[in-house]
Amino acid sequence: MSGSPDIGILIAFTAGIISFLSPCILPLIPGYLSFISGISVDRLGESSGQDRLKILFATLLFVAGFASIFVGLGVSAGLVGVSLMSYQSIMTKIAGITIILFALFTMDIIKIPQLYNTKRFQSNTTRRRGLWGALPLGMAFGFAWTPCVGPILGSIFMVAATGDTVSQGAVLLSVYALGLGIPFIATALFFNTALNAFGWIKRNYRAVNIVSGILLLAMGILILTDRMTAVNSYILRLTS
Repeated sequence: MSGSPDIGILIAFTAGIISFLSPCILPLIPGYLSFISGISVDRLGESSGQDRLKILFATLLFVAGFASIFVGLGVSAGLVGVSLMSYQSIMTKIAGITIILFALFTMDIIKIPQLYNTKRFQSNTTRRRGLWGALPLGMAFGFAWTPCVGPILGSIFMVAATGDTVSQGAVLLSVYALGLGIPFIATALFFNTALNAFGWIKRNYRAVNIVSGILLLAMGILILTDRMTAVNSYILRLTS
């Protein structure tokens, strides 16, 4: 990723959105919104102005919770990259190969049994602490659901670990969290519209997985062949 933060940021943001669309997150969004806000699912779309503010506040806390975990992962990835700076060429190759394997898994071309295990976090924290319980629940989400978004999150982590500075890793995972968090917030604001969109996505999960896999595959190949910098320079020329 050295010298090419712009394309990396674009990929990280897109990866966050794709993670939101994953089969083990998207179907549970209404349940999560109901749990963190204390408002039943059937009332989420018909809630009053006060309830909408309650849902939005709880969602913002939830997003802040898992974002803090992902930023921490980004810092740790940056520290790995800095500490192994003298081996950056090897790290880049390892990162590229790992991301390509993740891409093939996402497209269901190869099987990685460990990534089929999904850990779901059950807690009564929100009910004990009211809306503020959404913050630690979001942090638990960041930890417990990593097997679900493992291939995509792992790919962004590997990109962050090939950076030159700790801040690059933090920025990449922050942008990833933003890509994952914005759809959460949009769903809270436009619940009924989001449900209609969810239905279409669920019917086309195979296509979503293929597109996700192609994105990861392209990123892996660019990193493996050390072409990220060239692509970023090309994009800068187009937008300048």
